[in-house]
Amino acid sequence: MDMTLDLGSLALALGAGVVAFLNPCGFVLLPSYIAHYLGSRESGPRSWWAQGQRGLLVGLTVSVGFFTVFIALGAIIALLGTAVGGYLPWAAVAVGVGLILLGVRTLWGPPPELVSVSWAGRLTAGRQESSLKFYYLYGISYALASSGCTLPIFMIYVIGPALASGVLSGFVNFVAYASGMTLMMLLLSLSLAFSKGGLDRDMPIRWALAGLGLSLAALMGVVWLQPDGLSARWLLSIYSENSLLFLVLGPALVLMLLFQWWRWERSVRWLNGLILILAGGYLIYYQFKTGLLM
Repeated sequence: MDMTLDLGSLALALGAGVVAFLNPCGFVLLPSYIAHYLGSRESGPRSWWAQGQRGLLVGLTVSVGFFTVFIALGAIIALLGTAVGGYLPWAAVAVGVGLILLGVRTLWGPPPELVSVSWAGRLTAGRQESSLKFYYLYGISYALASSGCTLPIFMIYVIGPALASGVLSGFVNFVAYASGMTLMMLLLSLSLAFSKGGLDRDMPIRWALAGLGLSLAALMGVVWLQPDGLSARWLLSIYSENSLLFLVLGPALVLMLLFQWWRWERSVRWLNGLILILAGGYLIYYQFKTGLLM
């Protein structure tokens, strides 16, 4: 068994993970993630350092969900072969149903002042801070919804090296691939954490500017790490296939930021619920629109 590591293959696997994060199938879940993060209520003012810690913790928790799914997916492919790919769109449908149920729970849940401290209560956008369990489940859901689009990339950059060069090469490539997705998730979560701090009128506006800077850094990372032009093609695919998503959920997120700024907590909760329902419904629709279930 060849124990040497191919640095070029590792770089491609890392870039593929970055690109896989912004895949057309799972992209619909990003607005729901942003809406839920912004709609959740922080427990008191946070310092710059505490905001960053919260963003890193949430991003790492979501990433653990990514790892869980892709480790399981690699094991299943090793045992059953690539035929399992035909069932992955149904997993995306299940995720869509779950988002709809979560949105309904958010819409018709108790008012913010009555939200319980239980995990179920924290799933709503009330005064309680969102449980990390939600973000772990979100990571699992995002990976499942993305699998229909990312399975070919996963096969090329992770399973392929494992079959050609041995288990060690496949494992290291898997770590690089997952690290690419984790990098993007950390940048997004940090951006949201600092931007959310900037929405509080009692906190410095530089937090919002820092969030914008992190968003730009994430975009630069996608361009810099793209393997063989795949990033550019996928970004075009995201816009062309999800143009309806941009037209509806884009303005909804902007409106949610305004509600957050004006401190209309009930409006934030209702819009959060509607975004979750729309995202879940669109995710189900997307499976049929692109022929993944045909």
